[in-house]
Amino acid sequence: MTLFEMVDIVKKKIGRFCAFQERCSREVELKLKEWDTPPAEIPGIIRQLKEEQFLDDERFAMAYVRGKLLIKRWGRIKTGHGLREKGIPESIILKAFEEIDEDKYREILRLAILKKWKEIKHKKNLTIREKLINFALTKGFEFDLIIQTLNELKL
Repeated sequence: MTLFEMVDIVKKKIGRFCAFQERCSREVELKLKEWDTPPAEIPGIIRQLKEEQFLDDERFAMAYVRGKLLIKRWGRIKTGHGLREKGIPESIILKAFEEIDEDKYREILRLAILKKWKEIKHKKNLTIREKLINFALTKGFEFDLIIQTLNELKL
């Protein structure tokens, strides 16, 4: 098999990989390396995928933020770390966060705290509050917002 034939097969395969779900440039680059694609060919393949709109880091970031907020119920901090690990630039991360409806974000935090509050064995008030704060922090919500929500809920 010639290099040209191999690259053509890889392009079709990576196109299907990108069409299946939103991908970021780093995921595609890692997958191409995993498939032993010649390193000199990788930038050209990624550029072509972007031109053909199979690959768009901004679109990926928007979908990632929506999914992590609405499905996983993650906050901005944890979601941002996930995007940074995937090599998404800070400017795109900030733009994706602008799409979050602030009322919906606060409601997700409020409901998560209430659900966790019902699960906790109630002994001392301070311990309950600490557990709720730790829970919300591990979900990636901002400390100030957590405290504000706990105060509003009188917990």
